[in-house]
Amino acid sequence: MSQLMERPQHDEMRAQLLKARQRVEVDALDYKRALKAAAAGGMTQREMAALLGMSQPAVAKALQRAQAVPKVVGEFNAASPYEVCQRYAAEFIDRAEVVRQLVAWPYKPTPWANEYGEYEESLDGTWEEVGDALRHELIDDAIYDEVLKKTAG
Repeated sequence: MSQLMERPQHDEMRAQLLKARQRVEVDALDYKRALKAAAAGGMTQREMAALLGMSQPAVAKALQRAQAVPKVVGEFNAASPYEVCQRYAAEFIDRAEVVRQLVAWPYKPTPWANEYGEYEESLDGTWEEVGDALRHELIDDAIYDEVLKKTAG
């Protein structure tokens, strides 16, 4: 009987933990993109350092790491379908918006796997990322099915 009473609390803890982790991930992406934008907009590393309470060498390192962060795609506030799902899991967008964005996403074709079942090309921007988001519990089966139906037609 006690397990039945504890399960909803356990599910709530899982949901809160997942949300918190995705907020950290998405915030890190947004921070790095903001750093890149500030540098591209003419802000000096010294100005950024003073604003952020960091040393200039720390800003230089942060900018170097930020270079690996992909740009957002078109109208989306994300660089990939997976990131769209992260934003949903972090509660930065609602269910209707995640569905709208995933349906509208300009998916790249999934590359062929080699004879060993390995992909030699990146899966970034493909439908596979939506499957990964489902497996990582960023979206649920209902969202996946709705998006699949709307994109298959």
